[in-house]
Amino acid sequence: MNPQQFSDPRTLAQRRLEAMVGRGELSLSEFSDRAAKIWAATCPAELEVALSGLPAADPGLAGQNRPGQARPPATRPDSAITVDDGQRKTSVLDTIKREGRWILPDDYRLTSWIGEIYLDAREAVVDRPRTHLRLDLWGANAKILLPPGVSVAITGNRTMSDLKIDEGRYNISGGPHLDIEINGFMASAKIKILAAGEKIPKTWKWF
Repeated sequence: MNPQQFSDPRTLAQRRLEAMVGRGELSLSEFSDRAAKIWAATCPAELEVALSGLPAADPGLAGQNRPGQARPPATRPDSAITVDDGQRKTSVLDTIKREGRWILPDDYRLTSWIGEIYLDAREAVVDRPRTHLRLDLWGANAKILLPPGVSVAITGNRTMSDLKIDEGRYNISGGPHLDIEINGFMASAKIKILAAGEKIPKTWKWF
């Protein structure tokens, strides 16, 4: 590993963002947007803009919650949507949908029987660097939207099933990671990388 990369202020800035994602303080799309600005910065002023509005970095408290510190935006009851663990996680001949600003917990499992699962995780919030998601599809379809800057590993067992991935032309450098386990029989799963707020191209036939 090149020791010089640690002195690069952009590397340090991204690590700060990664720590904030791991504490659930930034959504995936917020990380994506700020990381893109960090690596596009050509001077200290532009780097400062990329980090504007964030709390001051405190290496001594990395990974810990400061006393009296505000909770992550996605868990504030007065301004965010949260996913109740009691919500339905199995669909039969219908659709399970998650979109907007929501918490993506670790080991999150959804099952669909001849239905559909639609996950727009661009504004989702995670509270760890690595998150596991499992989808069980029985004659069902799954559609997943992710923001740039998120790395993904796909695993699972699929029989007579289709898996289509449209990741565009994004370079991954650190950042949050999703382990997506997709199990299916006569199923279809589609994953697309798309910036938050960006419209799904008509040529990408999901609907």
